[in-house]
Amino acid sequence: MKQDNVTIVAAVNNRVVLQRNLSLSPDIRNGNMQLITKHNFPSAALAYNEAIDEADNDVIVFVHQDVYLPETWLPGLRKSLSCLEKEKTRWGVLGCFGSKPGGPGGIGRVYTNGMGFHGNEIDKPEPVQTLDEIVLVIRKSSGLRFDPTLPHFHMYGADICLSALEKGMKSYAIPAFCVHNTNQIVNLPKEFYNCYRHVKSRWSKYLPIYTSCITISRFDGEIHRRRIHEAVNRFLGKSIMPASRVEDPRSLLRVE
Repeated sequence: MKQDNVTIVAAVNNRVVLQRNLSLSPDIRNGNMQLITKHNFPSAALAYNEAIDEADNDVIVFVHQDVYLPETWLPGLRKSLSCLEKEKTRWGVLGCFGSKPGGPGGIGRVYTNGMGFHGNEIDKPEPVQTLDEIVLVIRKSSGLRFDPTLPHFHMYGADICLSALEKGMKSYAIPAFCVHNTNQIVNLPKEFYNCYRHVKSRWSKYLPIYTSCITISRFDGEIHRRRIHEAVNRFLGKSIMPASRVEDPRSLLRVE
């Protein structure tokens, strides 16, 4: 198993989206990183656990198929790994965008279609409670695995960060900018709430759990507020047109 190289993993349900986004990333296109794709799995956890077994390298990066990693991304990752190694930090999970209690609106700078540039810029790894699923980094040697009973494709970032915490490892947002060229979601689907309940039940001792899109709490306050807001909008006939994925994610880097 190689220590210095990186394996990229993507769960794929649309090959065209993969080809027009993640596969355009310079270090993937140039063959600088091993790429493993898992197609049409029922959940991210099952896809990713299988990929962990297949990875040739110790550092494994799980990335959405519609994420673009610019040329600065791999150097940013390697610089962060060197920093954590120098400080002899026992880290579990790294990512590009994280959340923590009492923290700013998002730790780490990213671009998300429909939201634009967001998150707070950082210049070194910053400890967080959870990380957004757009990019997650683990070491194969850590023994971390995704919860195979977690359904669908939501909340697995929070789940594996809490798994790391349970094993005495910390999670960090790192300065490694990326572009999430997604179809914007205005209302969260029922699958999201299934995953919310699963994580809430499994990690109840860590409540409240702060994630990039919702706070998991004992009395589900944020869920109730969201549903009231959505109901009011429906009653008033208000609708929000979500942003659609652009054809070339590199064009989004020129809009700031």
